Amino acid sequence: MSHSTSHLIQQQMYTRERRGIFRSTEGFDTVANSKGLDASFIKKVLHPLCVYDAPAALTARGEKQESVYPEAIHLVRTESGDVVLGRSIYKATDFTGLRSAFFTHNYVIPAGHGESPSDYKQWLNTSFVDAYDIEQGTELPELERLPGGSVFPSVDPSAVLAQLKLSEEVFKQLLYAVMMSATGRKKVYVALNVPAEEVASSAKLLLGVLYAALPYAFRNKIGFLTYAKEPNSRKGIHLMFVEPFSIRPGDRNVDKDFVFDLSANSRILNVDAEQVRQPYFDWIVRTLLGGGTPDDFFKFAEQMLTGMEAGRNLTLASYHELITLYRIEQGERALYNERRVAVLRSLTDYLSSPDALSHKMQLNDLFLSFFDHEFDRVKDGYIPEVGLVDCFKDYYKVHARTSENRLVEYLIRSLNNAYTARNTEAVTYIYHTIEENPSLGKAYFTKVLGNPALTKMLFIPYMDSQMKRTTDVKGLLAVVHEWGSRYIEVSANADFQLLAESALMGRLRAERKPVETVAAIHQRLRQWDSSSTDGKLSPLEQSGLTERLQEASDRYLLTEVELKEISPDQLVQIPFFTRPDLVQWVGKLPAPLKGQAVRLIAAYDWFSTEDPEPSVLDGLEPGEIEKVQDWAYGWLPQQLTEGHFARLLPAFYRSDGPGEGILDFARLVSSVRKWAKDNDTMYRFIRWSEGQTEFATPRGGFEPAYRRALLLFFQKEGREGLHKKTLWRQYFEPANPVFKNFYLTAKRETDTSLVKTLRRFRKGGIISGIVLIVIAGTLGGLKAAGVIGTGDSPAPAAAPKPVQQPVAEPTVPVKEEPTMIVTHIPNTKSTTKMVKLLFAFQTSAEQAAFKPEKLVLVGADQQEHSYENFTLAEQNNKAAIDKTGKGQSGDAKTGSTVTGSTTSAGESTGSNSTTPGVGNGTTANQATGSTTSGTTTTANQGSGDGASTDANAPTEYDLEKYPYRTLLTIWQRLELDAAGVVTVDGKEYPLVQVKSAD
Repeated sequence: MSHSTSHLIQQQMYTRERRGIFRSTEGFDTVANSKGLDASFIKKVLHPLCVYDAPAALTARGEKQESVYPEAIHLVRTESGDVVLGRSIYKATDFTGLRSAFFTHNYVIPAGHGESPSDYKQWLNTSFVDAYDIEQGTELPELERLPGGSVFPSVDPSAVLAQLKLSEEVFKQLLYAVMMSATGRKKVYVALNVPAEEVASSAKLLLGVLYAALPYAFRNKIGFLTYAKEPNSRKGIHLMFVEPFSIRPGDRNVDKDFVFDLSANSRILNVDAEQVRQPYFDWIVRTLLGGGTPDDFFKFAEQMLTGMEAGRNLTLASYHELITLYRIEQGERALYNERRVAVLRSLTDYLSSPDALSHKMQLNDLFLSFFDHEFDRVKDGYIPEVGLVDCFKDYYKVHARTSENRLVEYLIRSLNNAYTARNTEAVTYIYHTIEENPSLGKAYFTKVLGNPALTKMLFIPYMDSQMKRTTDVKGLLAVVHEWGSRYIEVSANADFQLLAESALMGRLRAERKPVETVAAIHQRLRQWDSSSTDGKLSPLEQSGLTERLQEASDRYLLTEVELKEISPDQLVQIPFFTRPDLVQWVGKLPAPLKGQAVRLIAAYDWFSTEDPEPSVLDGLEPGEIEKVQDWAYGWLPQQLTEGHFARLLPAFYRSDGPGEGILDFARLVSSVRKWAKDNDTMYRFIRWSEGQTEFATPRGGFEPAYRRALLLFFQKEGREGLHKKTLWRQYFEPANPVFKNFYLTAKRETDTSLVKTLRRFRKGGIISGIVLIVIAGTLGGLKAAGVIGTGDSPAPAAAPKPVQQPVAEPTVPVKEEPTMIVTHIPNTKSTTKMVKLLFAFQTSAEQAAFKPEKLVLVGADQQEHSYENFTLAEQNNKAAIDKTGKGQSGDAKTGSTVTGSTTSAGESTGSNSTTPGVGNGTTANQATGSTTSGTTTTANQGSGDGASTDANAPTEYDLEKYPYRTLLTIWQRLELDAAGVVTVDGKEYPLVQVKSAD
């Protein structure tokens, strides 16, 4: 509304006239208004309210008497808070005397104009003007109050409802609909069962009863219209009374609103019957019809709603709650017993505002009286339900200072009753309530822990449940640390320590990695001790709890974990090995645990140092030594691979010989060879043993037993190391003279028969030498002619060739070629991080059957590398396939051939010296880009005196015979040995060489 600063009531009149304020021609218009009203307000707000349609029943019978037509009184609240109270009446004739019209008189009451809860009586009894002559002027006076007097006729609600034939149930439904409409979008349309001419007067009577039943907040919200010809939605009008029989069934304009068609069939729509059975509706109707007044309750409700959130005074639930509290306060205590939780929840809700105690003292007194009542019930053994405990907790949040001690005692007694009755559900929700509020929890636990009896009765069972809720050791230790560090009484409590120890043992039994878990426990407990400040011991350390938990975890390892179940990596993590009182601690252990501890300590001493003494197991009983050694055997191959040679010795130490303990050299050498992945590892071990006193005699050199074991190794498997120049120079030539003499002796012992014969005849002079050369030549010719076979025995060394007479190479029968070969394609700058292997097949069926799942490669680091993720790509030589139909043509890309040979040990070797930077034994010809379609042979083996001989006949592989080719790529970097072997799904294949990198 836009009007002057005046706070007086403004007026406006509207009808059909010769002219109006806003029009100069005849028609409906404002004919007069107070000066405080703006023209825009009149046009936008007031003009839409100036409407009247005569009842169809009266116009149909041609009724001429104006007083018979119902007056349409409307009350609307504007957005600015002003109240528009007006009346429209029927006029039989207008200024012409020829047509009917209507006359509207509006009062505009400014917001806050002395408004009170009883204003509705003035509104329903205000006097209006019936007509106005514009010739008297267009300005109306401003008023201080509405006309109509201050004495209003009393309304008997019971008589009104009886007169209008409304039952109590229908009135409750109508009251519910009006209250809902005040805060929602639905309208209320009422067609009373009265004649059309009595609609307005009956509506005013019913409005008087409805207003009396409405709380103050709703009275100041609703707008009404006492008469309309038919239902229609108007802004600001919540309750509209319409002409009887004007609500048509199925009318889509009103079927979603509240409809009370009481004119004939009493049809009521969209009212929730359950809602009207709530406490407020029952009480208000009973009070009004019984001749009582609800004003005391309305004042009570208004006071209780002070300070609550906005809109709370316009919710039905608030009045259902408040009427119950009001009735209880008035003495109806039985209502509390029927709905304890609901009542207490309502009280705590209305007492939650900060200033509640000063404004709602009567509610606070009521709440405290109920708390005393509940306290007495708990004293008698009653276990409170969760809702009651929550209500007291919520009250504590706001009024902790005045209620803390009593509430803590109430909770203690409640928990005692729950534990006694074994009601775990009650214990859980009561403790949950305590845990939710840190302040309440602190007060409760301080009280309980200050009393030993309460601690044992309430706290220890609570801790037991808390620990059981944890799922692992980490969670358990967190609980123990939290409570032990928060309250000094807890960590020192013997029952708590016993409970923590027992729970820890239970969690350890569920762990799949007990050693790692115990190590983590010790680390965590050390952190507890180190967390203390100013050099003082932490409460947990002072109480001895950390030491007790450490002791429990250590004993668990001795009791539950066997040496055979753990690895050396796990073994060295066992914490109790570092105890400063280890000897004394072990001495106090029971016999079974002591034996387990001794075994673990011996194994720890063995594997925790780089160079353990071979006699590290001395002091153990023979049976214990055997157990530790049996365990160690399973891990020694890994130690050998990692180069921890000294850790092998205790496994072969024997203390049952004469004098000091000795090593079982034969078994040691045999085991090392069995565990070693190649002879190089064995050679490194032999060289390492030179510096170990256990292998030497007092005069120097190897022990005789060790010499015999080594000589046997060289004769059976290690001959190559002595006779191959590269290996001899790498491993044995640099040895000290005393050891080198042994290696030379072993070298002579492992010479071939021919070399030994030459050595014997060499002393016979030149003639003997010539004879031997002739013999050697003859044997070579016979071998080349096939007279002498090329069996597995080593071929005799060839005599040196005279420079002036080169000897022609003998022809060698070609061995049966395999159906598949594999070669390594060297890396380029763009493929340095991948391994590429070319698998070549003679037939397509063999290629199709090639579906590898797992590959194992031995790299240049002498370690096995397994792969299950790789890619396959076919690179067939189509030209060769088309040419022969069997894939026997040359390589379509390069025409290169693949050649190679196999050593007696099954290892593939290259035929020429390799060029640096070219992987896997690629020849110098390949590195320089030359192509060769001949054959390659194995490298010549070095003899004891430097002579070179062919150990095996060369094997020739022609790549043209393998046109079906599959490229396998491993997307990782790996340097391959020059004589590598690839294992495909458990089957070994030697790597052969290719002369072209393409």
